[in-house]
Amino acid sequence: MAASPGGGPAGHADRPVRKGRLSRGRTNFARPPDAHPLAGRLRRDYESFSPAQQALARYLVDHLAELPLLSAHEVAHAAHCSPATVVRFAQALGYTGYPELQRTVRAAQRPALPPRRAGQLGLFAGGDGLEHVFAADHLALDDALARLGRDGIAPLAATLAGRSPLVLAGEGHARPVIALIEERVERAGRAVLVLESLEPRFRARLGALERTAGVLAVAVGRETAVADAALQAARSAGIPAVSLVDSSLSPVARAPVSLVVPADERGGAPGLVAFIAVAQALADSLAPPAKPARQLAAVGA
Repeated sequence: MAASPGGGPAGHADRPVRKGRLSRGRTNFARPPDAHPLAGRLRRDYESFSPAQQALARYLVDHLAELPLLSAHEVAHAAHCSPATVVRFAQALGYTGYPELQRTVRAAQRPALPPRRAGQLGLFAGGDGLEHVFAADHLALDDALARLGRDGIAPLAATLAGRSPLVLAGEGHARPVIALIEERVERAGRAVLVLESLEPRFRARLGALERTAGVLAVAVGRETAVADAALQAARSAGIPAVSLVDSSLSPVARAPVSLVVPADERGGAPGLVAFIAVAQALADSLAPPAKPARQLAAVGA
């Protein structure tokens, strides 16, 4: 039988758990040999975690590549939990602590990570504040571009192409994103229906979606009820639906076509620079700008 990457038989890649590393009131997990099984395990066991652990799991899954660059305190700050929770969670996953989890992720990354950049999470305070914030925004945009990959926003745009009205659903931090898309799409003459709460009048609209409609559900953080309800309504009506969401662990990410763009944490609120940039590109693809008048081309002739 072939050996697995963890040293055991194939199909049993997880290593034995070290004794004495159990978290309070929870069964310890076998340690995954690299970062990829770790992400899968966090997704699989997400519902069994405590609220604090769920917030931490969301951050870990969507920011695995950054972990070697972040301290336990920085991860705790971003995930809205305590540093002790970060350490205990790493131990519950079978590591001796957070540093070993970092080393596992680092070892899985080829080639080696670049040096830590100014403006990354935890470095906003002090120094040239504006420069640090801009550097962090640049980092977020670089990460979003890498996540888009070769297909980019094309699957979402193709799914919603020709659908009318375009139903935009979301609440809370998703509202400015929806407002941007709404303005650009309506300006191009496309019919838009916005759903921003589950009040009776909005529920009535969800129950009467036209067969020609298409749904774009947008969710940031834990405010997912409206977006999730829109996806369910689309499923019931048999119309296409896509989602733009900040975490792959969000229920909204279960849409038939979904794009995940993590929002970094800024002073207790999500930083939406990269999220809005992607939304803007999607809006432009859904409502391409009108061609310039012919006479403009003749200027300077």
